[in-house]
Amino acid sequence: MAKIFPFKGILYNTKKIKNLSKVVSPPYDVIPKEMQDHLYQISNYNMIKLVLGKEFTQDTQYNNKYVRAAATFEGWLRHGVMKQDEKPAIYIYEQRFSYGGKSYVRIGFIAILRMEDVGRGKVHPHEETLARPKLDRIELMRATGANFDCVFTLYTDEKAKTLKVLKKFMRRKPIAQAKDETKVVHRLWRIDSKPAIHKLMSEMKDKAVFIADGHHRFEAAVRYKNEMKERNTRFTEDEAYNHVMMYFTPIEEKGLLIFPIHRLVKPLSYLNLDHFEDELANYFEIDKYPYTKRTEEKVKKKVLRDQLKREAQHAFIMVAAGQSQFYLLTLKDEGLVDVLLEEEKSAAYKHLDVTILHTIVMSKILGVSNDEHLTFTRNADEVVAEVAKGGYQLGFILNPTKVSSILEIAGKGERLPQKSTYFYPKLISGLVMNKIVHGEKIK
Repeated sequence: MAKIFPFKGILYNTKKIKNLSKVVSPPYDVIPKEMQDHLYQISNYNMIKLVLGKEFTQDTQYNNKYVRAAATFEGWLRHGVMKQDEKPAIYIYEQRFSYGGKSYVRIGFIAILRMEDVGRGKVHPHEETLARPKLDRIELMRATGANFDCVFTLYTDEKAKTLKVLKKFMRRKPIAQAKDETKVVHRLWRIDSKPAIHKLMSEMKDKAVFIADGHHRFEAAVRYKNEMKERNTRFTEDEAYNHVMMYFTPIEEKGLLIFPIHRLVKPLSYLNLDHFEDELANYFEIDKYPYTKRTEEKVKKKVLRDQLKREAQHAFIMVAAGQSQFYLLTLKDEGLVDVLLEEEKSAAYKHLDVTILHTIVMSKILGVSNDEHLTFTRNADEVVAEVAKGGYQLGFILNPTKVSSILEIAGKGERLPQKSTYFYPKLISGLVMNKIVHGEKIK
């Protein structure tokens, strides 16, 4: 069962921090160095000091970004910059934003979830993880004993039973509100009514939960739990460290946007474009759309993207350095990728666009790997611009992965290839946090 519980959240003290927009931050994994510097400058109390502290050459085992995060967190609590709620609660989290000329609202809630080892129970990851960021997050948890960010998860709520509970409390004034750098408005409400909490707990107990974002944080939390469990000869599952803070949103929410992550290929000394096209023709129908500087924007934004969205089958847009044309690649037959992948992979996994691109184009034809030769971006314009500059030899623009595909693949215990999805908007750090109190029981 997916067992969720309320918790005593830690929030910024709005009597001392008047403008929450200056202290919240994006999640750690989307913060480049320039943004880190900016967040350090706009407030001495910005979450960046907890989620992604600066590193220095003189750092040691006893004085490093994790140790400093722990000291900063405890200092902010001690001096009242942050306060812990007196009663356990579940927190409603709403995001309001615009994209593509349309306005969206996404509603979900934040609670703690009782953990089971990855691959067991009703929590399903959907992407592969990397050792380095996982180690980074476990080191932060060891030092601070806290969850500063939510794991972003999805669940089904076809009859909107959980949303009905949330919306009753959203009639109140929010307890926290902030606008981030991308102009997304984030608002938080508190549910501390026991009947409402029990209703949410009951509704969630039979549901499968799918991790959308935060795989490294979740696996780090599982590892932290296992480390604590080894020290405890009387482990009962009720321990506070056996729980992790999660954000839950229904897959039916219209504000759940999934963007594709496009690929840029670094220059390959051995690549001959004519030969490459011949190889592609074995697997794809190839349509070419010439353009000049005058027509580039029209072709790029109107013709090809619309065409890509209309394709019922698997299709990609390709751009190549030195070529004044776009290529529309449409897969001839799904069976072509079936024979290239091991039999134990499901059809849903094999027929993902990102799987097809990497299996046929990257691996079979180009012989490139993710780490050495590829750069990733969710900005299609950047793909075209970077290839035109000559810094990259090829660019591939993809369609977004469907939610139904994610759920089907994750439900079978499989993981999507890395960099398959970009859920938008991201959850911010700093609205509410969870302190893991050792010796505390969650019941």
